[in-house]
Amino acid sequence: MYMQRVLITGAASWTGGNLARHLETRPDLEVFAVDDQKPRVEFTSEFQRLSLDRLTLARYVLDVRPDVVFHLQSIHPKSEHGRNTEAEERIVGSLALFGAIERLDTIRRVIVKSDTAFYGASPRNPSVLKESTRPQGTPSRFQRDLTEMERFIADAAVRQPDTAFTVLRFAPIFGPRVGNPISRYLTLPSVPTLLGFDPRLQFIHESDAIAALEHAGDHPVSGTFNIAGHGQLYLSRILRLGRRIPQPLPGRLFDGALNGLQRLNISVPDHLRGLLKHGRIVDTTEMTRTLGFEPTYTCRQTVLSAYGRQPEGER
Repeated sequence: MYMQRVLITGAASWTGGNLARHLETRPDLEVFAVDDQKPRVEFTSEFQRLSLDRLTLARYVLDVRPDVVFHLQSIHPKSEHGRNTEAEERIVGSLALFGAIERLDTIRRVIVKSDTAFYGASPRNPSVLKESTRPQGTPSRFQRDLTEMERFIADAAVRQPDTAFTVLRFAPIFGPRVGNPISRYLTLPSVPTLLGFDPRLQFIHESDAIAALEHAGDHPVSGTFNIAGHGQLYLSRILRLGRRIPQPLPGRLFDGALNGLQRLNISVPDHLRGLLKHGRIVDTTEMTRTLGFEPTYTCRQTVLSAYGRQPEGER
């Protein structure tokens, strides 16, 4: 069954705005977008500025009666920085949202944007993380919120067996336009790194991230899937590809340098600091075999594209 009426939460984000812009070009598809912020990306579909922690959102969902929901702002952005109140309100809001979803008989698919930060970044983690892997080490606030959110999605899926619930755990989204914390950090002319550590990293290209969401909407498959481009790169190799200058620093100086980046409007939250120390590689077998999604860009091509060293159309 084709998508007909789509609701996108988190439409003010780069990912949400570009998904709305992409979907609204499809004939016979209505897009309804909501967020509590002004969109970063322009699109023409209906947009409602509603806070996810308010019952007005639940009432709006009941009025719209979508058949597909893209829940992209399941975790408040401030959760990445360890701030509790907004994140807790966002989780409460998700409860109201899914309460509304349960009351509708129109909804056939729910796609939830999660993150590979779900696994944390710990030396105790296995070298390659599968969807079934249990995280090790002390979790960041962001990781705890992701875990709680995914647990709630799993419970909702049990209560609604006729609805396909798809959770996509995205590797860091990287590209020339996305402008998220990891991309701003990696595109600095001189990049502070942790002395003695060279983490292995994976990415998903910004255009592949949008394509993965759309694919999940078109091909309903219940389950949780790691989403990343094929391959992996050491941080040192990434910086060489980008012709950036690494600045290796011991622990306290490294943390101080990252804190100092706030003056440049670059914030590196705790879960990314762990990633820049220990790295993280996920298994994408289920992405290709079960979900049926194949990224266009490898990790290396993603890095080259982000640094402007490869034309967008060249593979």
